[in-house]
Amino acid sequence: MKTDTRSLFTGCKREKLFTFFFVLFSLFVSNAYSQDAPDQTKLGIRGGIVAGIDAAQVDGDDYAGYHKVGFNGGFYGQIPISKIFFASVEILYVQDGGKSPTYPGQVLAFSSQFSYAQVPAIFHYQGKEAFNVGVGFEYGRLVSQKVFVDQIEQPKYPVYSNKPTNYELDSAGVILLRRDWRVVADANYQFTKNFMVNVRFSYSLVPFGYNLGSNFINRGLYHNALTFRLMYVFGG
Repeated sequence: MKTDTRSLFTGCKREKLFTFFFVLFSLFVSNAYSQDAPDQTKLGIRGGIVAGIDAAQVDGDDYAGYHKVGFNGGFYGQIPISKIFFASVEILYVQDGGKSPTYPGQVLAFSSQFSYAQVPAIFHYQGKEAFNVGVGFEYGRLVSQKVFVDQIEQPKYPVYSNKPTNYELDSAGVILLRRDWRVVADANYQFTKNFMVNVRFSYSLVPFGYNLGSNFINRGLYHNALTFRLMYVFGG
């Protein structure tokens, strides 16, 4: 159901988002001199592979909940900055989107999948030997899209390089952009010498598309995803 509070949504959601990032980062920086933290400069440059899933939703499409599950995987690299800080860069293939909730006896009403080639760049703090957290940004380039209504595939949405005009949006109803910029909060637990478990939260900084029916005053669509992955890191 649509609400009549569109003008409040964008500011409230983003304020809570950035507050979450600040609190998360502050909690772990408070332990910055933990004697258990390994010296990152001795580990050197490392690389690896990552694979897992995204549990995603699209804010602005009226289907709340992380019901859309898709693949998240690719290649990973990290570079030491100091004894307790390092930076990482990844090259990923990611499947995000939205999905209406399902109930017993009721068929799926709506599902969308937006696939991206994605490059996250993240600044990490190594709090303890087996645990690190980070914050950063990621850039995504739209690769493909699929939209289903009652399990029937629908025509593809038009894709623009820049924000559409009001006339273009009125004519199309939904328009996607080729790029997606997100802010990222990241946590890793290294349970063996080479294997890590990764949990990540990402959210679009600017709309990745526009929808006449969006709950946001700017008609924007925003990716909102939780990521769970296994990482194999070479070296160390």
